[in-house]
Amino acid sequence: MRPRSLRLRLLALALASITAALAVSGFGLLFLFEQHVERRVDAELDTHLRQLAGSVVFDAAGAIAVAPAPADPRFAQPLSGLYWQVQDDATGEQARSRSLWDSALALPADEFADTGAHRHVLPGPASATVIMRERAVAYREAAGHGWRMLRIAVAADAAEGRSATRAFAAGLVPSLIVLGAALSLAAWLQVRIGLRPLEAIRSEIGAVRSGNHQRLGADFPLEVMPLAREVNQLLDEQDRTIARARAGAGD
Repeated sequence: MRPRSLRLRLLALALASITAALAVSGFGLLFLFEQHVERRVDAELDTHLRQLAGSVVFDAAGAIAVAPAPADPRFAQPLSGLYWQVQDDATGEQARSRSLWDSALALPADEFADTGAHRHVLPGPASATVIMRERAVAYREAAGHGWRMLRIAVAADAAEGRSATRAFAAGLVPSLIVLGAALSLAAWLQVRIGLRPLEAIRSEIGAVRSGNHQRLGADFPLEVMPLAREVNQLLDEQDRTIARARAGAGD
């Protein structure tokens, strides 16, 4: 059954609108934050990727080496969540960060039609999921032995991004609840103030019925004035009807 109270209808509509708006806003902010975190992770990996590509060398035996090693201490800490790997697909030779410990990044088959970095999400060490940025770089070997195409990859544990998103959501929900409470209070005040002209009309109709006033006043808001005019016209018609009835009775 629909509520007969106009105030309850307006409040219910306002609360439903506020809840829907806050839910959409919350999911939108969470999505934007996730996108921001992904861009930050990609930017950090690209920075490490450029540093790593500039540090690749070949030793006297032609083996791949990285000197100097990347400065971030997480590359030297086992299973730290930040990894690098240099791989020669032609020979299967690899150079890896100490953080990979006894595992390796399973680089997917990829076509490098350009020199840009490619992004992958794939399984990493310790059953983790990693976000990886990689690119192919051609290096000239020592003693004029030609060129070698190496795949340079840097990866970060995706759990860090998910943890940041969860922390953001944990702080966002209380803020949205407080905002929802403030908006609900504002909606209640708006409905209460907005319905005051109807209360004033009811009060003046009571005054007319008791004989204190002859007609409703003209100081109502524009939206309520048509109702006041209709009531006054009804009173005028009632007076004319009574006058005709009195005249008929006199005759």
